[in-house]
Amino acid sequence: MKLTVDLSALHRAVSPLGKVMTDFTITSRSSELESIGNHLIKGLILGKDIQLDDIDSSDGILNYKGHQVMLYIPDQGDGIEEILADGKQGRRIHVAECSTLELMRQTGRFGRYDVISRIDGKFPVFGHNNKTRKDISGETDLGVCKNCLKVLNYKGFDSQSHTKKSDIFSSFSFEKFFEAYSSYFKNLPTSSLNKSSNYTSDWPIISSKLRSELDYTCEQCGVNLTSNAKLLHVHHINGNKADNSRRNLRALCADCHKKQPHHGHLYVSNLDTLRINECRREQHKFDVFNYDNILQCTDSALEGLVMKCQTTAIPGPELGFVINDGGKMVSIDLCWPRRKVAVLINMDHARNLEKLGWNVFSAFDALNHFFDFQAKVR
Repeated sequence: MKLTVDLSALHRAVSPLGKVMTDFTITSRSSELESIGNHLIKGLILGKDIQLDDIDSSDGILNYKGHQVMLYIPDQGDGIEEILADGKQGRRIHVAECSTLELMRQTGRFGRYDVISRIDGKFPVFGHNNKTRKDISGETDLGVCKNCLKVLNYKGFDSQSHTKKSDIFSSFSFEKFFEAYSSYFKNLPTSSLNKSSNYTSDWPIISSKLRSELDYTCEQCGVNLTSNAKLLHVHHINGNKADNSRRNLRALCADCHKKQPHHGHLYVSNLDTLRINECRREQHKFDVFNYDNILQCTDSALEGLVMKCQTTAIPGPELGFVINDGGKMVSIDLCWPRRKVAVLINMDHARNLEKLGWNVFSAFDALNHFFDFQAKVR
C-alpha cells in the first residue's frame, strides 16, 4: 500500500531556522556485539570462556573483539570480608598490559584472571573465612593497578610525586578511563550505552538553531565546522537536558564535548577527532609551542604520551597533519614533521608512512621505548 504524507507544514515550520543538520549517521550495533558486552559485564573466565590469545594488548589497552576490557582475580582469599568493606585493599584491576601481567604470564599464573568490562567500579569477588569455614561472595570497589597507570602515564602518573600518585589512584574512575581511551575501540561498554537521554521533544530544533546562529563554530576551541556539521554538538552545561535556556547551552565540537565533565558515555571515533584537528590546523587554531593548547586539542588517548613529552621538554608535536600518499590522504594523530616522526592510534597506515621515510610509533610503543622515541624527535 502506497502512503502519501504531506510534509509541507513541517518544512514551513523549520525554514526560518536556516541550515538544519541532516547529515547524521545511524550506527547499528549488531546482536553479536551486544551479546559480548552483556557477557563481559558479568565476567568471563580466561582460559575457559576467553583464551589468552583472544586478548589484544598491542596498543597497551586490553581489547577483546573491539571491547575495552579489564583483567582481575575474583578469588580474593581469606581477607574477603575486609575487601568487601574496602575494595582498595584487594587485588587490583588491570586496564593495560603492565609489568604485573607480564610477570603472571611468565610464571604461568595467568589462568587466575577473569575478563570483565564494567564502569561502575563494582566487581564480583569471592573468598573463604578460615575461622567460620564459610565461602563468602559479593561485589566491591577494587582499585586500579598502579603499574597500569604507570605504563600508560595516565594523568602524568609516572612523573608525579608520591602524594599526587595516591590522589590519581584514589580518585580513579573506570568510566573516565574508558572515555579517555575510547578512540581505540568500536564502542563504549554496554552499560554506558543504556542511559536514558532525557532530551525534550523539541531538542533537535533547538540545537540546530543554535549551531546555525553560531555559524557552526565551537565556542571552546573556535574551530568552524560548517563543512562537517555533524561534528558540532550542543552541550548542556549543568547536565540537565531539560534545561534548554541559552545560558545553559554551549556549542562544542565533538572533541571538546567529549572532554567535558560527566561525559564518559560520549563516544567519539578516532576518525572524527582527526577530522576536527585537520580543520583546526587549516584554521590556525594550534600553537605548537604551548603544551596546554596541545593537551586541550589532542585525542585524550594520547594524553599520557603528550604529558611525558612535556615533562621531558621535547618540542611540541603538531596536530591535524595530513600526508599525501600517492593521492590518498593519510591523517596523523601527532607528528614532528621536520624529524619525520609520527604517532598513530590507528596503525593501518604505518607501513605507508614508513615507505615515505617516516618513523612511526604507537603511543604505547613511544611510552615504553621513550629513550629511542625521543632520540628520533630531538
